Amino acid sequence: MPENLIYFFKGLVIGLAIALPVGPIGILCLKRSLTKGRLAGLVSGLGAATADALFGIIAAFGLTMVSDLLFCCVFWIELAGALFLVALGIQIFFSKSRKIPKSLGTSTYLGYFTSTFFLTLS
Repeated sequence: MPENLIYFFKGLVIGLAIALPVGPIGILCLKRSLTKGRLAGLVSGLGAATADALFGIIAAFGLTMVSDLLFCCVFWIELAGALFLVALGIQIFFSKSRKIPKSLGTSTYLGYFTSTFFLTLS
């Protein structure tokens, strides 16, 4: 019986170690869910998932032209993404929490999708 408990706790620790790290895109989706509502968080998550799917398609079909372009400009893409994330982090850090009205316009959901899409690509 004690051997089974050891395996249980090892599995628990490994599961937590895998599930615990949340990247900046996950935190952005979580923040939007908490401040702007569930639908904004869902749309943001869909933007990130779409970018991940695009990378999966590129990898699966071996689109060398696209991957060569990405590898050619990887420094500039990473730099732009990093600068955007730093600016976003500074803005979030210095912003005061405020109540968001429940009547959000649907025109902002496209912005949520595209911003997380391009952040995930970068």
